[in-house]
Amino acid sequence: MKKAAIGILSLLLLTGCWDRLLLRNLQLVDIAGLDLDEENGDVELSMIVTKLNSTGQGEGEPNLETTEIREPSLMEAVGQGDYTDRSPFLGINTRIYMISKRFASKDPVSKLTFLLNTPYSSVNTPVIVFEGNVSKLLKTQSGRNNDFTKNLNEFILSLDRNGMMPTVSMMRFILSQEEPLEDIALPVLKKFNAGMELSGALLFRQGRNTGVNLNKEQVQMSMLLLGMDKGRQRFTGQMPENGEGRHIQYGFSVKKGNSKIIVHPESRGLPKVTIEVRLQINTFGLGKSVHMLKSDYVNRMEKELSKHLEEKAAATIETMQKANCDILGIGKELKAFHPNIWKSLNWRKDFPEMSIEPNFDVQILNAVAE
Repeated sequence: MKKAAIGILSLLLLTGCWDRLLLRNLQLVDIAGLDLDEENGDVELSMIVTKLNSTGQGEGEPNLETTEIREPSLMEAVGQGDYTDRSPFLGINTRIYMISKRFASKDPVSKLTFLLNTPYSSVNTPVIVFEGNVSKLLKTQSGRNNDFTKNLNEFILSLDRNGMMPTVSMMRFILSQEEPLEDIALPVLKKFNAGMELSGALLFRQGRNTGVNLNKEQVQMSMLLLGMDKGRQRFTGQMPENGEGRHIQYGFSVKKGNSKIIVHPESRGLPKVTIEVRLQINTFGLGKSVHMLKSDYVNRMEKELSKHLEEKAAATIETMQKANCDILGIGKELKAFHPNIWKSLNWRKDFPEMSIEPNFDVQILNAVAE
């Protein structure tokens, strides 16, 4: 009986509302937007902060507020943020870093490096690039769309989860400046109706903006060249049908895919590189209905689709070489597995001139057995 009384007393003491107060005061930085003032070049730090209203037994009702700070440098803006009435306790602790193309063009890593030594900063947070004025976007969305940050965060995570494009953390972006072979592509987003869409990728060489973009189709090709086969990404387009002067509309998803970099040493000149890509796909459109895909037609389409993808991949590789940006990791492959060849190269000079050829082998899985 004594034990039961102690237990009841303990429950009474534990059922207060102290946790409700903490939830009500909690401020979550969903997005830290980084831009540059067009006139004086000052850094614009815009933060969408989520506060919880009507907290109780559930999670509370989110309310979005925007804080904007302008200072000559990002470090100063972060420091001044603690003195504003709508600043969170840790002003740079955030779920998404959104940088404008203007910010990205002006040696962004040098402005961001201090984050690695800043207590409690979220350096494992994804970085994305936005086409347009970040400050205006966040002001507009925070005032009318409480689902904006939630949807954007889920969309960014889904890009990686569905094999459309890997996310890049702030830590990796900053440290890439110190790594001679660490070239990366940041996702570029733009407005789409009330939300956002992926428009391509911006290429960086050792943390510096190359000024070269991959479009959406080239991002897809780069994923195939990297052997990314996870997720539910759909590939669609049109390809010319050999000898018939017309185009075939196609659509497929990758069931399994892998790639391999093969280096062919040349007795003279630069080595030749081929990227072997093997794809097992399920088609949902290939000039005919799926139930009409007989074996002879499938065999011909496998060859034509392989050739078509090779042409698109070659154009993507050419864009990377013009930017002198090796996001496919060819340099890392040479250095790790072909040290003698690597020693003979001046990598940044030779990479744009190398012969890099994609070779696709496509197998259609959902053909009709005869």
